[in-house]
Amino acid sequence: MLELRNVTKHFGNFTALQKVDFAVQSGEIVGLLGENGAGKSTLMNLVGGVLRPSDGRIFLEGKALQLTSPRQATALGIGVVHQHFMLVPGFTVAENVALHTEKHFAIFNAAKWQQRIAEWAEKLGWKIDGSRLVEDLNTGERQRVEILKALFGSTGTDDPDEMAKLLLLDEPTANLTPQETEELFTVLRRLRDRGCGIVFVSHKLQEVLSLCSRVVVLQQGKITGERATSQTNASELAQLMVGREVELMGETSLAERTSGKNILDINNLKCGILNNFSLQVNSGEIVGLAGVDGNGQLDLFEMLAGLSNPQSGSIKVLSSKAPAFVPPDRGAEGLIPSFDVAENLALNDTLREQAKSTFGFNWKQVQNQAQQLMTDYDVRAPQTQERTLASQLSGGNQQKVVIARALHFGAELIVAIDPTRGLDVAAAAFVHQQLRQAVAEGKAILLISTDLDEIMALSDRTGVLYEGQLLPDKTLLDRGASRQTIGELMGGKF
Repeated sequence: MLELRNVTKHFGNFTALQKVDFAVQSGEIVGLLGENGAGKSTLMNLVGGVLRPSDGRIFLEGKALQLTSPRQATALGIGVVHQHFMLVPGFTVAENVALHTEKHFAIFNAAKWQQRIAEWAEKLGWKIDGSRLVEDLNTGERQRVEILKALFGSTGTDDPDEMAKLLLLDEPTANLTPQETEELFTVLRRLRDRGCGIVFVSHKLQEVLSLCSRVVVLQQGKITGERATSQTNASELAQLMVGREVELMGETSLAERTSGKNILDINNLKCGILNNFSLQVNSGEIVGLAGVDGNGQLDLFEMLAGLSNPQSGSIKVLSSKAPAFVPPDRGAEGLIPSFDVAENLALNDTLREQAKSTFGFNWKQVQNQAQQLMTDYDVRAPQTQERTLASQLSGGNQQKVVIARALHFGAELIVAIDPTRGLDVAAAAFVHQQLRQAVAEGKAILLISTDLDEIMALSDRTGVLYEGQLLPDKTLLDRGASRQTIGELMGGKF
């Protein structure tokens, strides 16, 4: 169905893809793996009509394509589901789908579109109310709307049997509960059986092995391997991605740890959607808070960081040192893109205090410290090293700078929210290693994550945030709680 022959894509002097051959057959789900910056998004954007190849050719059902826009790709039956939802929150489901459809109508008939959506959704085993506002939908429901939009955007007809021939999905399970993920996989397998070709991009290797029949691996813009999933495993795929052995998430069992003194004490907190929220975190332990995005994680983080004030309740940090933070968005909140690495590290109060001198501020000391931290935390940058702008680092290296600033300067409490979101397996493994080392040194860590695998791999005690409440019953589960139990709590079953 889809074939890329000898495709190359240049951005100035940088080659994002080099002589790539890639194919997907009708009725096949192919996994596409690679580190951050390996070229996955570039490949997806070429097929989706966002970019044009510098060299090579793309074929759909044997016909050469010369795509000039995403709308042209949609018209040809190519549906794309992006990692970040491309929906208008204030529009209804019907309005969002109609907006994306190639065949526009002069007048928007809400009742007609709601009927179309109900019929399309039923074909996939879903029930979707086209009259609901997107902003009122949970994450799983929004994901369904995105898939519906991608599948039927090329038709706009009343026939539910007409749908996209090819579906590209970029990290579609990033914010889903385990149960929602299984529901999604059921639908994707149903689409496969109807003859749809599917490309599935994910950092979650076990999901790829479970869903896909074949896996293609990109490394630095080149295909480094292709395997049938029945003849490979997660460790081999990780090695193909990064060129060396990688300790995968959950492979190392948690060492028994004994928690010490209370460091963080939250009592009856109310702010945003948080209501009567209480939590304690001790030294020498990682407390994990699981949950789907939008259930109070950001409210809690902003209060702990002093960015907002509670309506009632209290927060006590029982330490002489200020807590350190790993914010949810490294680009918008963790770093200043126009600052270099040394300047971003100097945002830490302790480092600035250390660099004070009789004559003002010792930037040389900061730069030397930055060089050392870049070595210790494996931050990879051009030869200018510590003078490299944050905006010029890859996502994984940006996150390592944020982690280094949070962990190195002696804070007894670290609050990290989604510390590995969007990172490849190697970068995620490194971040986890640093968090484990910090708690082994007696630090207290509050880990707020929408990735259940991450929570289960790192946490000594686990709770679930659901609609601003701590589940189960305002308590924490000890290590050993089942994935199913936590997943059900994330979905509101309690």
